[in-house]
Amino acid sequence: MSILLLLFSLLFPDNLTAGSKSDETRGGTSHSQGTTPNSSYRLGANDVIKVQVYGEDALTTETRVGGDGKISVPLLGVLEVKGLTVKETAELITKRLADGFLKNPRVVIYITKYRNFFVSGEVKNPGGYSYEEGLTVLKAVTLAGGFTNRASEGRIKIKRLKGKTEVTIPAKLDDLILPDDVIVVPESFF
Repeated sequence: MSILLLLFSLLFPDNLTAGSKSDETRGGTSHSQGTTPNSSYRLGANDVIKVQVYGEDALTTETRVGGDGKISVPLLGVLEVKGLTVKETAELITKRLADGFLKNPRVVIYITKYRNFFVSGEVKNPGGYSYEEGLTVLKAVTLAGGFTNRASEGRIKIKRLKGKTEVTIPAKLDDLILPDDVIVVPESFF
């Protein structure tokens, strides 16, 4: 198995290294649902990630980012990842594993489940829903049961964190949303 891995790494080096050009164009991850919302996506509480260390099956793990922003990784224990990109997380784990545990570790991070987004206001079932890539405001409202008869569809807003600041932006039905977004559907005054 080691010979195959070595041969594969020589023929396709970009496929085994965190942060390769192909990883950057995919936001630093690859997973069954495609790409991350963008390459600057920051991990937060309730994201579920898979940490894969090539050639070291015992170190491969799937873990949820805790409310404190930390994950547990075999050999390394608890690591703070809140606010890191997937690429930065892979680099952190790679560095820690190379520091006395493995020679030339190759680490890839996959996001297997994003944290929720939220819909509030004049929808039939306001609340939190599982984020999926490519989700638009209209699809999010549909997941929340659709608009009530009092909804003002033309004045929808998205509340989104930009760094540590919450911003409110006007939204159209075909706008893409991100995990942790709060879609606010106001009541119509007419």
